[in-house]
Amino acid sequence: MTHPEVRLAIAGRSNNHLCAMDKSRQPNKRVSLAGMHIDRASAVPLHLQIAAHIRGCILRGVFPAGTQFLGSREIARELGCSRTVVLTAWDLLYAEGYLESTPRGSVMVASVATPHAEPPSVASPAAVPAHMSKRWQSLLAFDYETNWPSEFSPGAPDISTFPFKDWSRLLRQTWQNPREQECLDLPPEGHPRLRSEIANFLGSVRGLVCAPEEVVVTSGTSGALDFCSRMILDPGDEVWVEEPGFVEARWALTAAGAKLVPVPVDDKGLVVSEGIRRAPGARLIVVTPSHQYPLGVSMGLERRLELLDWANKNDVWVIEDDYNSEFRHQDSMIASLRSLDREGRVIYFGTFSKIMMPNLRLGYIVANRHFIDGFSKGRARIDVHTSGVGQLALAEFMREGHLLRHLRGMRRAYATRRKALIDAIATLMPDDLTVSAAVTGLHLVALFTEAMRARMSDREAAASLKQAGIHVQPLSQNFLEQPTLQGLVFGYGRLRVEDASPLLARIAACIGSSSHNASSDPAISSRTVRTIKRGRADRGA
Repeated sequence: MTHPEVRLAIAGRSNNHLCAMDKSRQPNKRVSLAGMHIDRASAVPLHLQIAAHIRGCILRGVFPAGTQFLGSREIARELGCSRTVVLTAWDLLYAEGYLESTPRGSVMVASVATPHAEPPSVASPAAVPAHMSKRWQSLLAFDYETNWPSEFSPGAPDISTFPFKDWSRLLRQTWQNPREQECLDLPPEGHPRLRSEIANFLGSVRGLVCAPEEVVVTSGTSGALDFCSRMILDPGDEVWVEEPGFVEARWALTAAGAKLVPVPVDDKGLVVSEGIRRAPGARLIVVTPSHQYPLGVSMGLERRLELLDWANKNDVWVIEDDYNSEFRHQDSMIASLRSLDREGRVIYFGTFSKIMMPNLRLGYIVANRHFIDGFSKGRARIDVHTSGVGQLALAEFMREGHLLRHLRGMRRAYATRRKALIDAIATLMPDDLTVSAAVTGLHLVALFTEAMRARMSDREAAASLKQAGIHVQPLSQNFLEQPTLQGLVFGYGRLRVEDASPLLARIAACIGSSSHNASSDPAISSRTVRTIKRGRADRGA
């Protein structure tokens, strides 16, 4: 219920002369607070409620400078509170400079407190305050739908089966009786025990042989890219980025003042020859070779060697974001780009956000020792180190084998969900969507067929689905230049197998072709889903 506007009674006038205070009121007329709403059930003290009301009226121009109030006893009687409450509110406003005393001892609005009573302007959502740097304005100019907490959020892991009991036990044990040194500043490159466990983990899971001295603990991939960008680049330096590519990486690079050069990706990964043609003077290359985001392709060996050869000859750094490579659902694991690096050009990025939980905010980089030394010394002057609270517990969690066991279980679970999603798309929208052949990660791309593209763009499709309560990212928002592909990015990390067909039935009803959405009747959708489930059961799916 909306409370009525405060009615301001003029002393000595009858009730039929009540009116709202405005600038036409003579300053020698004294006003009351009759009609002010007081919430006696609120935890906010009465004197603060009164002070907030008067302060708001002054700032809105309702009480202009020189406005005088009735005496404290009269106001207290009107509001049904003690005089002490009113005096306490006035004392607060005196101290803040909103009120002052008259020669006769009355209370009035101070002249310095009265603003111009102009209607507030409504700023455009795209407006950027002028005091922001051009780099920051460029960062905010990115048009991108963020990662919503939905069934189809790309890269969002399932935490329902995470071994929280073991994790909480290790956190408790670690910090019940910590060593004094562990409560002080850690080295900027991270706790030695965790660095050692990460090196062991990479050797067993990724086949990446490295020493603990080549590992730095970070606050995740975004934080690591922010530091590395500032370390390597000067404003205006050119950087190769994949097209389409990982938008979050572009944000960090833009904030560092980089000039982004989009390099196309084909079925073999980044097209190195096109990168050389577009930006032969680039200082940095950012790639996701094992599982390209968003298309999901893997960079072939020939393309990898071509990239490393050019980077070595031209003194260019390469950042390898090994995005979701732990979750490969078919065939053998693909070796990392750093495993092929013999010159120390590759800086390898990894994170525990997808294996464990996003808000853990722990990741790592692997690089040659000279780079690590410069990174650590610079970081010590800016950020010191990643929070140490989780580092020791994570080291023990890895040492006891919990992380590997959890990883093996999640690989099986995600593979099952991926298959359920692919089956549902193939059954319900075969004329509209074509699923990419990617076999790694926590998402897949469903490209629009020609018929689908003729009906709508992927942004229009995503907007229609959003109105229906289904959040799916449009593929085209991952392009810097004019999009050459249209499609939808489906995450399946949080998708339950039994929800795949019902959700795709809703999507088909919302944006599918006429042959697949003849009716939006929920009963028809339910019958369709039951038929699909029976068919899969008959096939032993």
